Amino acid sequence: MNLPNFMCIGAAKSGTTTLYDILRQHPEVFIPTFKEPHFFDIPSVYKKGISWYEKTYYKSVKNQKCIGDFTPSYFYEKKAAKRIFDDLGKDVKFIVMLRNPVDRAYSHYLHSVRDEREGLSFLEAIAIEQERLQNYSEKDDYLNNLRHSYISQGQYGTMLQLYLAYFPINNFLLIHFEEDFIKNREQTIDTVYEFLGLDKTYQFDINIKSNPASKARSKALKKIMQKTGWWRKALKMLLPSQLIQIVKNKIQRANISSFTPKPFPLDKRKEIFDKYFSGDVITFEHTINREMNW
Repeated sequence: MNLPNFMCIGAAKSGTTTLYDILRQHPEVFIPTFKEPHFFDIPSVYKKGISWYEKTYYKSVKNQKCIGDFTPSYFYEKKAAKRIFDDLGKDVKFIVMLRNPVDRAYSHYLHSVRDEREGLSFLEAIAIEQERLQNYSEKDDYLNNLRHSYISQGQYGTMLQLYLAYFPINNFLLIHFEEDFIKNREQTIDTVYEFLGLDKTYQFDINIKSNPASKARSKALKKIMQKTGWWRKALKMLLPSQLIQIVKNKIQRANISSFTPKPFPLDKRKEIFDKYFSGDVITFEHTINREMNW
């Protein structure tokens, strides 16, 4: 079977798309054109089975050494680690990119605002996050859980422990977004190649910046893309879901323009870090034996 032997499982809004665009240039790597299959985290997708996953995303694998899945929300979903272990085995390698959790949360929030999924201020949204997530859990509304879990998707220590229940720490390459990926990218990409066992002699463009902060060019088009109705159900019956999502993604990319958001106030950043993340970061640092200096 042609199934992933490595994954980039997160964290969301931490440069995973840029790493995806770098690695897919390597001839020894196969990653689906559709970046995030979401097979191991979305319940309705996982129910389709491992054969469907292979046929849908990996039927074009030839003789590539490394087969990957880049779905950042796998790090967040509590059931994903066991599902991956059960379906792919104990030897899967994991790349995890980690950004200052306050910056990650704020970037995640801005993404939801851009997509017309968030009407509260950042401080208001994180104050009611747990109430929201509990409500989504009771309704089995996983997609809205992903959209509004600004704090929860940055609690790296808690999430890593879920994976260490099934996989040894040596299966993980943990990349510090600010120190490794931004400041020392060339050395970090070499480390990624070593971790995956890739030939380093191939030279590619590593100075890519994918998925920058953006805003919608047309809010009207954005709202149309989010509407549901008979026509959406008809499309799902006529066309493969993967094709529909690829077209949708292309339209969404064409409808955004990059912008530089206002930096979050430093005093509030420290307050949020201390309140929501400090204890979790201590646990995380102890587990990986590295100070993150956030």
